[in-house]
Amino acid sequence: MVIGLQEMVDLNAVNVAVENKSAQKSQAWVERIRHTLNAAKNSNNDPNRAYIQISSKYLVGLMLCVFVKAPHKGRVKCVHEHSVGVGVMGMMGNKGGVSVRLQFYDSTLCFVNSHLAAHRENVAGRNADFQNILSKLQYDIGHEAAKQSIQNGSLSQWASGSQTIGVMDHDIAFWMGDLNYRIDESMTTEEVLTLSEKGALDKLRRNDQLNTERAEGRCFQGWEEGQINFLPTYKYQPGTDLYEQRPEKKLRAPAWCDRVLWLAQEPNHLKLLNYTRSELNVSDHKPVMADFAVTIKNVIESDREKVYHSVMKRLDEYENQSLPMVGLDRSELDFGEVRYGRSKTLPIRITNTGKVIAQFRLVPKLDEVRILLWEGCELNSIYTSLLCARTLTSL
Repeated sequence: MVIGLQEMVDLNAVNVAVENKSAQKSQAWVERIRHTLNAAKNSNNDPNRAYIQISSKYLVGLMLCVFVKAPHKGRVKCVHEHSVGVGVMGMMGNKGGVSVRLQFYDSTLCFVNSHLAAHRENVAGRNADFQNILSKLQYDIGHEAAKQSIQNGSLSQWASGSQTIGVMDHDIAFWMGDLNYRIDESMTTEEVLTLSEKGALDKLRRNDQLNTERAEGRCFQGWEEGQINFLPTYKYQPGTDLYEQRPEKKLRAPAWCDRVLWLAQEPNHLKLLNYTRSELNVSDHKPVMADFAVTIKNVIESDREKVYHSVMKRLDEYENQSLPMVGLDRSELDFGEVRYGRSKTLPIRITNTGKVIAQFRLVPKLDEVRILLWEGCELNSIYTSLLCARTLTSL
């Protein structure tokens, strides 16, 4: 269970600069969520249905918390958190992202909750915020965790040999939040309001900025999203189910600001079960929810060792076949008696018996030169015999 909040506190200058309320608000939300998940009506007081908090991370108004059912708690490891501010001056936390990554059994998962640039016309700003958050969310998971992830079949394409990984280096990554993409300005606010109130979604979907920007490759390249079959989630009169149209308020065209996307390295390992919105009316946004069925890897150590040894054996065989090999038709050359000033030769055949090019050269053995000079010429190897002939000729 992963829950992300935006505008947990008012995004005024004091809260952005000091964050004096964020920690308190974050903890209150975590406790409320834990209490709700583990309420008797949801868990039937069954310990195996209880949820355990794994992590939570906040940044001004953003919060992300991750829970797991109690029986799986021991299979969660390598948990890392990170936050990135991209708001005022490109660094303040009024806009940005918070993230939690972890290893669940033997799969690596990453969750990002973000709040991107506002205003209908500011598409480029939202794209830039996405790219900025994506590039800055880096996790130093350590050598052992990286090694284990690679052995388990994760991160091998991107992080081999590195301890630092990014969002897209995981088996599955989820990105949620108030992404703030609107309906294109080619449609008037009144037209969008009319279509939204009638539930005429086809034309609205065709003019959704996020769909357009993804199709053009300007943001969320490679990410997936479910079909949107619910009304735009913004902007409502708080406490009602009415789009904001009060004359004293700023008029905003309805839009699907709130989204959930995912990126799976193995697409068949993830199936979207449900993508909808809640009808809670405490905010000017309607919360969005997505349910997934995910295939999680669980490596059997004994089988992995068998595969590992099998692969290593095949690599050894390949390396052995790649080594140069030569054969000699004789291992010794006996020149018999060699006299001064007379040349004496014996043939030797060197044959390439391997599958690759073989090179060879004759190397004098300097230690045997000393034997030659002091003890005569009773030498049997080809190298010392040739050296003997050269030495005798040069005397």
